[in-house]
Amino acid sequence: MDREQPLADMPEEKLALVERRHEYGDVYTYLFKPAHPIPYEAGQYGHVRLYDMPAEVKPVHELSFASAPHEELIWFGIDSRSKSPYQQKLLSLVPGDEIGLFKVKRHMLWPPQGSDVVMIAGGVGITPMRSFLVDAAHKKLPLTTTVMHIGRGPFLYGDELSKLATKYQTVGREDLSETLAAVVQEHPDAVYYVAGSPSLVETLADTLAHAGITRIESDAFKGLLD
Repeated sequence: MDREQPLADMPEEKLALVERRHEYGDVYTYLFKPAHPIPYEAGQYGHVRLYDMPAEVKPVHELSFASAPHEELIWFGIDSRSKSPYQQKLLSLVPGDEIGLFKVKRHMLWPPQGSDVVMIAGGVGITPMRSFLVDAAHKKLPLTTTVMHIGRGPFLYGDELSKLATKYQTVGREDLSETLAAVVQEHPDAVYYVAGSPSLVETLADTLAHAGITRIESDAFKGLLD
């Protein structure tokens, strides 16, 4: 199936905010309860509509699920530092407020076609990786998972992911090339998942391709700048 096509032909569903969890700095996890079960797969994203937005503000953005399909609540991990109107509206939501969710799609295929998996994420790009790892643990998938989380810290979901992944490591930009080369040497035949800013994803995908990695799944986060 074309990954750009919705996997579920569903109408716009309402999600009610249960909690906005402050992770660190401008990063929050939003936990929503759907009015009806939402059919989605690990690592997918949905189009999220905020209601009562000014006419000049784009009310819909794509947000990746940080939750796994079996979890009761739907999670979105969001960096709010842009302070855009969309971000400001998210920050103003109180428990019980509703948002709309529709057009659930995917950039990255899951489960992987192979048992060796390397996940590389920058910042909140770790959100679909949490979805993958929680799903893998729930389904007891026979995977070896290596996670590289790029940043200066703190690291979103780091404590949880260090328990879920076979190997979890954090890395700064200054050490990224050396660390990535070591991982590629150790896992030349793995399926690689890459998520983060468009520039980071493009750089990593090119580096991996030049290193001979042929199975790369990627998700470039566009950000919430409007």
